[in-house]
Amino acid sequence: MRLAIAFIVLALAAPLAVAQPPGAQVPAKREAVKKKIRALRAYTLTDELQLDEKATSRLFPVLARWDDVTEKLVQQRVDITRRLQTAGQLRDQRAVDKLIDEAIANQKAFWDLEEKRLAELRKVLTPAQTARLLIVLPAFERRIQNQLRRAIARRAGAGAVGDMAEDDDDIDLDQRPGRRRLRPRR
Repeated sequence: MRLAIAFIVLALAAPLAVAQPPGAQVPAKREAVKKKIRALRAYTLTDELQLDEKATSRLFPVLARWDDVTEKLVQQRVDITRRLQTAGQLRDQRAVDKLIDEAIANQKAFWDLEEKRLAELRKVLTPAQTARLLIVLPAFERRIQNQLRRAIARRAGAGAVGDMAEDDDDIDLDQRPGRRRLRPRR
C-alpha cells in the first residue's frame, strides 16, 4: 500500500515534457530539477516514515508551502556568499560588518523556518514519524545539496570537484542515515 502511494506521489510530481522556447530553457530546466527533487523527497519520506494515504495527503502540502520560503532564503544566501567572497577587497569596514550582519540574519531566518516547519509537521505526523523525519529529512537534503554542488562544479570545470571532495558528507546509497560505514582494517 505504501509503495503504491509512493508511486502515485512520484507520478503526480514527475515533470511533464513541454516544448520551451530557447530563452526559457534554463528556468524550465531548473523547475524540472526542483520537481524531480520534490518527487524523490516524497518517495523517500513516504517509504521511510511509513506514511498512509491520509498522512501523505496532509504532509506534502505543508512541505510545499515551506519550499517557497526556503527557496527565497537560499537565493539570498547565494547572493550573500558571493558578496562575502569579495569582502576582503572592500575598504569600508562598515560595509563588511553590514554584510556579516546580513549573513547572520539569513542564518537566523533558516533556523526560524526550520522551527516553524517542524511545528507544523508535528501536527500532521505521529511522534515516531516526527522523530524519524528529524533523521531522514536533513540527511536527504544534505545528499541533494551535495549532488547539486558536484553537478555545478562539473559544469564549471574539473578543478573545482577536487576542492570539494573533503566537504562531501554524502551518505552512500547502501548506508542508512545514522549508521556509519566501518573501514576495513589493514
